[in-house]
Amino acid sequence: MRLSIILILSFIISLAAPVFAEQKVNLKIAYENKIQFPYYMGQTSHVLKKNPGVAVEMIQKIPEKIDNISLELHRFPWKRCLESLKYGTVDGIFNSSFKEDRLDFGVYPFKNGRIDTSRRITTIAYSLYKLKNNNLSWNGEKFINLDNSIGVPFGYSIIGDLEKMGINADDAGGTIINLRKLMAGRVQGVVLQDVTADYYIRTKKEFRNIVKVSPPVKVKPYYLMLSKQFVKKYPDLSEKIWDAVRQIRQEDFESISRKYLNGDYELN
Repeated sequence: MRLSIILILSFIISLAAPVFAEQKVNLKIAYENKIQFPYYMGQTSHVLKKNPGVAVEMIQKIPEKIDNISLELHRFPWKRCLESLKYGTVDGIFNSSFKEDRLDFGVYPFKNGRIDTSRRITTIAYSLYKLKNNNLSWNGEKFINLDNSIGVPFGYSIIGDLEKMGINADDAGGTIINLRKLMAGRVQGVVLQDVTADYYIRTKKEFRNIVKVSPPVKVKPYYLMLSKQFVKKYPDLSEKIWDAVRQIRQEDFESISRKYLNGDYELN
């Protein structure tokens, strides 16, 4: 009798195992609720159904590369994205450049003890912008003729880089707010992600007196960070997700980007 019960239980477990193995993991990922052209579009807390942005479309492709994953996207202010990652209320956030102190918030893709840049989402340069009649400059190592503060987007990693140089970083809002601060003379220059700033300057007449200074102040890879809680629970799946990001960037980044860079979008 006892043997029969054991055999029956073993049979039930064998039937149940494939069901559990096939259960979907719902991946909750957050990103900023401001425009970062072309990576995410819409000055809104909603995920746009049409043309949501290059990075958003890349992340949306992850379930196509990995079986049994569903995706849930959210948009928050960037600092809330980081806090949500830290406490595990979301499983991942993007686009995040590497900062040592962000290791307290979540996990980057690593390989052999070093961050794995091959599994980045993209690479973005930060450049200095100034008014045409201003003699402020950047020589690749330091600012020249800087008499005032430099405007930067609130919560962005470039703030720490400027502070290490001893620069007074005046952080507020996003790209367009900082460009308007520059136009109003509230800052002498602004350091912004150039793919976004270039678009605004090219498409909005109010910024026609702003010029870009070369070379870039900083060039950074950007990643999908995963929460410590998610990586601990799903270590193998986490590696697969980062591998999928690399595959998507290599195979789909150019074609996704083309429609945004060649398109006509109204950014408010």
